[in-house]
Amino acid sequence: MVSSRKTQRGFTLVEMLVVIAIIATLAGLLLPALSSARASANASASANNLSTFGRGFEVYASSHDGNYSSGAFDHFRDGDIRRNGWVGDLIGTKVANPGKSLDPAHRNKVSAAVGDYSGAITSNQGNLAAEGIPAGRWDASDTAAAVVGAANFGGAPQARDLWDEGYNTNFVTTWHFSRGDPTDAAGYAAGGKGLNDGDGPLSQNIVSQARTTAARIALMAPSRAVPGAAGLIDAAAAADIKSFTGTSIAKANDRMTASFTDGMVVPFTDATMGGSAGEFVHDMSGIYPLHQPKTADGAGGYAPVLFADLHVEKVTDTVSAGSTSSGDGFIGNNLTGYALDGPMYDEASDLIWLKRLRNPQ
Repeated sequence: MVSSRKTQRGFTLVEMLVVIAIIATLAGLLLPALSSARASANASASANNLSTFGRGFEVYASSHDGNYSSGAFDHFRDGDIRRNGWVGDLIGTKVANPGKSLDPAHRNKVSAAVGDYSGAITSNQGNLAAEGIPAGRWDASDTAAAVVGAANFGGAPQARDLWDEGYNTNFVTTWHFSRGDPTDAAGYAAGGKGLNDGDGPLSQNIVSQARTTAARIALMAPSRAVPGAAGLIDAAAAADIKSFTGTSIAKANDRMTASFTDGMVVPFTDATMGGSAGEFVHDMSGIYPLHQPKTADGAGGYAPVLFADLHVEKVTDTVSAGSTSSGDGFIGNNLTGYALDGPMYDEASDLIWLKRLRNPQ
């Protein structure tokens, strides 16, 4: 009796290569779509976070004489962040929580203020020494040495408590929002950023007197990383931050994000500005147009920006230094040298008011 046995045939090498090629082709078609969908979702989340912040500012203003905030999120210049600054203001309104509403597309997740209040990095010690502790914004027992040394905040449990409550952000406020109009030309031209360098923070009263509409007064946007040594998170600082956050949210060689933009420090006399010759204009280099991948020629990339009428709008990076028609990664002037020419001014000023909000008295 003869037994028959089925012969099982496997895949040939050619067939396997064909299947692999098909999978690779499908993956190549699918990945860009997934990347685009992820970028779109991140941009929508960023804009939604800004809109929520705007509603929180309105709630805060309703019970604080029309003031949209009590100042910048700045551990040294604006005082105890548990009582002063827009981050604490929003946490108090219970409308928004900045630490839990980060820009998801941003690589850098930790504000310079966190480095300061935690004691991990004291990036503004020089500013504190020059400007002093803001009157009435720290307890009488808080000395300059204690604030700089983070004796009241460093390590667990207080720094951990602040982090858990939401005292962090990777959005940046504008000078108009945090400081209003500059009060001393020499001071703001020299880079002064203290409470006394402006007549704000922004309020409903200031908006009503402004030389422009609320729809052009920018409040905040995704924040650029702090440049230079002051913004760099080294291995020791990353370990310190992990000790109170409980996560590796900041790694060595990451950077902290800026708290608020510089003042009106860019002298601009071009006739296209439409103002008095030599009027200083707002430095917007702290806003990071990180959304939407750039095109091959460098153009593209935008920042969702919250305005005083509470709408959020895309402000696109379209030109670079030297007036070339490609993006340079900045809105308006660039970060190094604060250069500004006609096209760079137009890039930002089409949507954002860059000059003083009110005429000098």
